[in-house]
Amino acid sequence: MKKVIEVGAAVIRRGNRILLASRPADKPPAGWEFPGGKREPGENFRETIRRELREELGVEVIVGDPIYRIVVPGNERDIEIHFLRARLVDETAPITARENQEWRWFELQGPAPDQLLPPDRPVWNFLTVSDRS
Repeated sequence: MKKVIEVGAAVIRRGNRILLASRPADKPPAGWEFPGGKREPGENFRETIRRELREELGVEVIVGDPIYRIVVPGNERDIEIHFLRARLVDETAPITARENQEWRWFELQGPAPDQLLPPDRPVWNFLTVSDRS
């Protein structure tokens, strides 16, 4: 049986902007993604996202409902990504990239940013379409 890596990813909005983070240089593939990381044993996805954003960006978040799930098949393992809504506890707190990565607010309109990683593109598209309804 193939191993499954479970990942929690935060969808954080500020108005019509979405927070994305780059992958650290030592963790390919390169590109932008919704911030988050691997679920540790005993954690639920809300706990995973809170821990990962504290570790990676130095922020506290309140994690809400799941909005999207995608499975990325691989030869040796599959990656299952759970995207959940989240918001910053303190909108004025500084965001600090702690793992040699960048972060940026992207306008949620039109096509996804060029370097948005393929597993995150359907979520971007879902958000842009659901905003119009």
